[in-house]
Amino acid sequence: MRFFAALVVFGFHLSLNRLFTADTDVSSPFAAILRNGGWFGVSFFFVLSGFVLTWSVRPDDSAKDFVARRLVKIFPNHLVTFAIAFALFGLAGATAFEALGNLTLLHAWIPRDTSFFSINHPSWSLSAELFFYAMFPLLWMGVRRIPARLLWPVAVLVMLTILALPTIAALLPAGEVFGANHKNSPLYQHSMTQVWFVYAFPLTRLLDFALGMLMATIVRNGRWPRLHPAYAFALVAVAYAVSLALPLPYQLNAAFIIPIALLIPAIAAHESRGGGRGLLGHPRMIFLGEISFAFYMVHDIFLTGVGTALAGRTLPAGAGIALGIGVLIASCAAAWALYAVVERPLTRWWSRRNRTTAVPTDTTPVKITEPSHV
Repeated sequence: MRFFAALVVFGFHLSLNRLFTADTDVSSPFAAILRNGGWFGVSFFFVLSGFVLTWSVRPDDSAKDFVARRLVKIFPNHLVTFAIAFALFGLAGATAFEALGNLTLLHAWIPRDTSFFSINHPSWSLSAELFFYAMFPLLWMGVRRIPARLLWPVAVLVMLTILALPTIAALLPAGEVFGANHKNSPLYQHSMTQVWFVYAFPLTRLLDFALGMLMATIVRNGRWPRLHPAYAFALVAVAYAVSLALPLPYQLNAAFIIPIALLIPAIAAHESRGGGRGLLGHPRMIFLGEISFAFYMVHDIFLTGVGTALAGRTLPAGAGIALGIGVLIASCAAAWALYAVVERPLTRWWSRRNRTTAVPTDTTPVKITEPSHV
């Protein structure tokens, strides 16, 4: 699932380059369809992150060990891709202070595009994720104490709050707008502060992560209504199509957050009940899921590099499409290398380092229980 979401983000960033072709009959429909792909993919990642971490939570895990484990997971890939992007493109409009914020994954807290979209653009979401990880032990203390009968009401309340964020954002001063550097982006000429508040501000995006936590807890407590994944996916597709016609603040997250929050537990519950994994369980798909984080971190460097090399020139439609496919293949190859050389060895080293002192945990797979009477 992670790889498909990352692939949608890739398609969105590729669409900003109009597939490197001047043929609008090809590039315009592609850009129109994938206009909300970036926002959709990030929302999916955030909800999935909360869901997976809650689904696999260790009863005896300490907050310190949990946060350290997550840092080992995300920081090495970030440091490598930061160094590559900086070496290739320099500050690219960011200040040295903003670059330092990016390096330390604090840049999403600053409501300027030169900060939260600085250096390696997708890294802003890691800034939000780092905040989620820091908050997870505290959030988990609260979520696990919610009576089973109140899990759905609390989840609905979180959903309604997310739906209200665009209206709240409209009350903020418009301030600066996204300018010429974003001319091909749906963000062009929209308020930077208002977009940041809905899309990049870690505190508001924590709601997505918390919603994922709640949905995992609902499934674990036997409160899931057995929604078939096919119906959940249909809801996602309809919501995405509708989002294309909504005002931008609603496109950034609110339009599809509820279907996303239903799709992930629908698949998890279906598999847990013995429904089978199908395509998602194929070894190649599992492998793509494993390299999806690295793919997410490297793909925009390739796209930006190719766009810079073309220096505004465009290609015939066939050559532009072929180049886009080539960038996708190259990004997957680089992602595999980053995963094999950096991410996997370091996470395994950390696991071995702590294995000798770790308290044995219950590794029994989670099973769906009957509805609780609590």
